[in-house]
This record gives sequence, C-alpha cells and structure tokens, in this order.
Amino acid sequence: MSKKISDQVVEILKTAGVRRIYGIPGDTIDTLMESIRADNEVDFVLTRHEANAGFMASGEARISNKIGVAVACQGPGANNLLNGLADAARDGIPVLAITGQIDTEFIDTNMPQGSNQIQLFEDITLFNAEARSPKNLIEILHIAINAALKGGVAHISIPSDIMRAGSIKYKKRPFVYRKNSTLLADEQSIERAVEAIDAKQKIAILYGEGSRGQAKQLIELAEKLKAPLIHTTRSKDIIDNTHPQVLGGIGLMGSHPANEALQECELLLIVGSNYAYKRFYPSVPVVKIDNNPLHLATHVGVDYPLLSDVSYALTQILQKVKAKEDKTSFFDILKNSLAKHLDDFVFLDYKTADDKLIHPSAVVAEVVQNMQDDAILCGDSGSATIWINNVARFQQNQRFIWSANLATLGAALGQAMGAWFSSKREVVVIAGDGGFSFSISDLVTAAMYGVPVKCFILNNSRFRFIEFEERSHDGNVPYGTKLLNPDFAAIAKASHCKGMSVHNYKQLQAAVKEAFAFAGPVVVDCRIDPDALLIPPAVNAEMAYNYIKSEIKSWFTTSDKIEQKIVELSQNASS
Repeated sequence: MSKKISDQVVEILKTAGVRRIYGIPGDTIDTLMESIRADNEVDFVLTRHEANAGFMASGEARISNKIGVAVACQGPGANNLLNGLADAARDGIPVLAITGQIDTEFIDTNMPQGSNQIQLFEDITLFNAEARSPKNLIEILHIAINAALKGGVAHISIPSDIMRAGSIKYKKRPFVYRKNSTLLADEQSIERAVEAIDAKQKIAILYGEGSRGQAKQLIELAEKLKAPLIHTTRSKDIIDNTHPQVLGGIGLMGSHPANEALQECELLLIVGSNYAYKRFYPSVPVVKIDNNPLHLATHVGVDYPLLSDVSYALTQILQKVKAKEDKTSFFDILKNSLAKHLDDFVFLDYKTADDKLIHPSAVVAEVVQNMQDDAILCGDSGSATIWINNVARFQQNQRFIWSANLATLGAALGQAMGAWFSSKREVVVIAGDGGFSFSISDLVTAAMYGVPVKCFILNNSRFRFIEFEERSHDGNVPYGTKLLNPDFAAIAKASHCKGMSVHNYKQLQAAVKEAFAFAGPVVVDCRIDPDALLIPPAVNAEMAYNYIKSEIKSWFTTSDKIEQKIVELSQNASS
C-alpha cells in the first residue's frame, strides 16, 4: 500500500521524540488514526473528552520535558480541546495540537462542523497555521514542533483531503530545544546586582519555575546571604520543602511566614519567576534574573535586571557576593513564624476527635506522608491548592504540578494520567469536588489503560474558594456555589476503579493506606468540614471589611430554592 501524507506526519512526530498521542477520533482525522494504528512505535490514548486529552498531553510534557501531542477532529472536537491547550500555553508547556479540518474546497462555505480553527487557537499559540498543500503541511509541521519546543502550544489544522494525499519527498529539518543554548548576563549588570545585594542585610529570595534544576545553587546562596527562600506555587517542588531555609509560598495561596518575609526584607532577589500579583511584592529594590526579556518588564519594577539563564547568573553572584555576618540574621527572626505555621497546618493532631468533620489539612498531610519518595502530586485549582501549598512538604525527588497560570478546574486528573504515561511513577490527585467533577468522565480511561492514579477528593459540597472570593472582593453573600454531589465512590466503582468514602478521622488513615496499597486506580471521597478555610496571608483592610460586610448580609438572607432542594436531596440520600 502506498504511503500517505498522514504516514509521514507520524514519522516526523517520531523523529521529534513523540511516542504517545492523546485524543478522540473523528471523520477528518480518520486517515491519521490509520497511520497511528499501523505504526508500532506510537501509541494512541483514547480519552472521553478532548479537554482531558489536552491536559494529558500537558501532564506528559511537564514530566518528560519533551513535546506532548493531542489530536481532535474539526468543529466540536477542536473547540473541546481548547481548555486543555490553554492550560499548557499559560504555563509554557511544549504541546502540539493537530486538528482535522473539512476538505479544502469546503472551507468557508458554511458546511456543517466547519469552523475557523485558526481564529479559535490564535490567542494561546506560539504557532498556528492551516495546511494548504501536502508540501506546505510538511513544512508547517516542522515549524510547529520547533515553536512548541520553545515552551508553549503550537497548532496545525489539516484538511482531510490533504491528510489523504500521497506521500512526498522532503528534506529533513532539525528539531531544536531551547535548553541546548545558553544566555549569559553581561558582566556590568552582574556587578551592579552584586553591589546592591552587598549593600543590604535583609535579603529575600523568590524563586520560580525558571530556576528548576538549580536547587543546589539557590540553597548555597540563601545560606550565604542568610536569606529566606520563597517559592511560587508552581515551583514548590524545586527545593526540598523540609530545608530550613524554605519559608513557603508567596501570595494568596502562599504561607504567612513567606509573605511576612517579603514585607520585612530590604532587597528582593527574584530568580526565574514572573509572579503576577503586584500587591504581594514589597516596595524595595529588586534584582531579577530571567532569560525572557518580557518577564523583566512585567508585574514588578526591576532595579537590577539580569537577562540570563538562571544557572549562569547564580554562579556569578555566588562567586562575587559577600556572606552576611550578622549573628541574628533576617532568617533567624522568621524561624519562629515558620514553626508556628507548621504547628497550625502540618503537625497539628487532627485525629483526636474521631467523630469530628475532617479538616482538609488532615487529608493533605495524610496523603503526602504516604506517597512514594518520587511520587507526582497533581493538584486541582481552588481551595485544594491552598491546602496543598501550605500543608504538603515535598521531598527532593517528588513533583507537584497544577494549572499554575490558567488555574482551570478539572486539570489534575488528566495531568496525572499524562505524567504516569510518561514516567510510570506513582501519581496522586488532590482535587475539590467541583474540580474533580469536570474531568470525571476520564476515570474510566484510567481503568482502561491501567493507570494506577490515586484520587483524593476534598468534598465539601461547594466551590469553597469562590465563596471566599465573593465575600472578600465585593462583600457579597455567597451565591451559586452549593453543589449536589454524586456518590463519587459509587461512580469510581461504576468506572471499573476502586471507590471509598471517608466521613471521619477514624476512617481516614486506614483509607489512605488502603488506596496506596491497591494496584489500580482509586477514588477516595473525603467528606471535609465545609467551613474550613485557611485565612490567607497579607489580608488587607478592604478584604477584611468586605468579608465582615458579607457575613452581616448573610444573617438576613434566606437560602434560595436551589439550595433548599440540594439540602432535601442530600438528606434523602443519606437516609
């Protein structure tokens, strides 16, 4: 049988290191599906929703540092794929999306399922094109792969008649990873930054995803400067969280000690981070290291910019900066705050009252204590992220991934499955009930492919973080946030997974151990205290006022008909 262009697409993907493609078949990619089926080196993972295919491709790329690939048919398939791709785009994860398209002659003729897929993906892609001919397809595929390897999403739309065309001769082109080159800061900029650091005593170090792989240098610098280490949520797993210099995370989802350090420091050194929320930055001189010039001009004013790879700049600063000699260092003063924070949210013994509603901190602490030394924890967005960021203490070889910049609900299960396909390491999900419901259709996919993901649901029957936002942003009474949940354990069992329900502390420890001991996918439905909410750090006067105003309003507000119906159905189910 003669080769088709679709066969050559698979060959090129293999050359780029692709061994797995996620998605759902459809008429305009039928030819591509046959090429994948006939190839013995590339696997196809059939998902139940295209968005989850995007999350899986993102999860694989996050762990493998190679390109992830998702495919979908035209129209509705491409539209469903969008959210999973946006997650990868916002975090700079290398993902290639291939969408089918109606035959070339019918494009823009108002055909059923025809749509402008280039316009659809324009906002989230580094490269975005529709094939015009077989020769054009081969060229734009190479360009798309290289664009994604820069760190982001590339998309190509392929009309089905082009996909069916016969193979052509072409000259191979290289695939170049950004990590193969180095950007060096100029000597003068480094000298100015060193002088600024030497001139101040209270230095704080904020490190982000751009510093991954540089844990040793960051620790050496922090010890030399007697400086606290503060991470973004995404970079939480870069340095062993048990290291005494690590104070926790910045911002609303961060820790009180870390935010206290930021407000008390005299100079802030930002390493590979482009944290967005301005109100958490201190009004002090800023030294910032980043290899993206755009990051040096966004979110915070930078007094001493270093356009450089983190490794090189840190090496230079470490060699040149003077050690801080004061006996009572800035960090020593903050240790008491860190100890209290850990007592409150990590080491506090929640198991003393077996009949008490489970606190979310207890679930997170129990799960993390039972994970393998190289486990990958995938957290969903919302209040679950707050608890993970404050309670989980990741060891050096453990990973934490989540939808850091898009913060979309429902990403965790797909990311965990993609991470497992890539690494075969233990994968764990901690998600709220609202977020988990978004992706629950692909539980059966975990069973079908034997993905032993361990899912722990923080079930409080509401969008808890959204309630906090409604209260603190505008002083409103929470509305539209209550959930009538299914029996998640029963859904797990119906999806060929193990399902368990936990209602109190007495059941929690045994259930977590049983989940990790089980060989296949597991869902543990943890019924947590619905009123538990971590008081966020750096609460300003406006937030506090709005929260009080909301609370007073709620005294005079009766529940609506939907909330009453939820209570009625929940009571009927429990009886």
